[in-house]
Amino acid sequence: MPDVLKILKRLAFFLIKIRHLKKIIITMEFLLKKINGLLDIVGWVCVIALLLMIANVFIDVFVRYIVIDVVKALNIYPWYDEHLGWLGGIGMQELEKHWFSLMFLLGLSYTLKENGHVRVDVFYDKFPRKTQAIINIAGAMIFTIPFSILVLDYGWDFFVSSYESGENKGDPGSLPRLWPFKLMIPIAFLLLILSAVSVILSEALVLKNDAEESLS
Repeated sequence: MPDVLKILKRLAFFLIKIRHLKKIIITMEFLLKKINGLLDIVGWVCVIALLLMIANVFIDVFVRYIVIDVVKALNIYPWYDEHLGWLGGIGMQELEKHWFSLMFLLGLSYTLKENGHVRVDVFYDKFPRKTQAIINIAGAMIFTIPFSILVLDYGWDFFVSSYESGENKGDPGSLPRLWPFKLMIPIAFLLLILSAVSVILSEALVLKNDAEESLS
């Protein structure tokens, strides 16, 4: 009889562990879905930033090499300079770099989620999927997250200093403030941390599925 009770206790404990494990897996899948949904939005923001950069460059070149000549030929340059001088000006040229920076910084997290970053695949591709999952988890935990936290910390101080000082280039026609663009540094690396968490969750689920297949 005592043996039967021990078996029943072990069975109950095992069932409780399975129930808790199922809750953990459901939570992991929920978090993974939400994080990936956010990162998909970030991907579309990158697309918009790219289109804005292309439009910005086109307007800048068009104004500089066509509109200015037409305006001068019509002898209305003083009026143009007063009302539309910002077109093709220093501020527009600065925006080109900021659109590119926005696309690059936000693209880090989306590209990591899509496994699109360049890597040395000489050995990686030959490993079984389980080993690849372990490498991806280790890489995210040892390299990506600590580095992102470091840049996030320094980037936040960088932004705060720019905001408090009202930093700008100081050139005539340049952008009035630079802090909105510097804010993108901590935001980008916060998103990169979330993307690394997404990698850890997705690869952990791969390991879970592999373990279930080996037991079945």
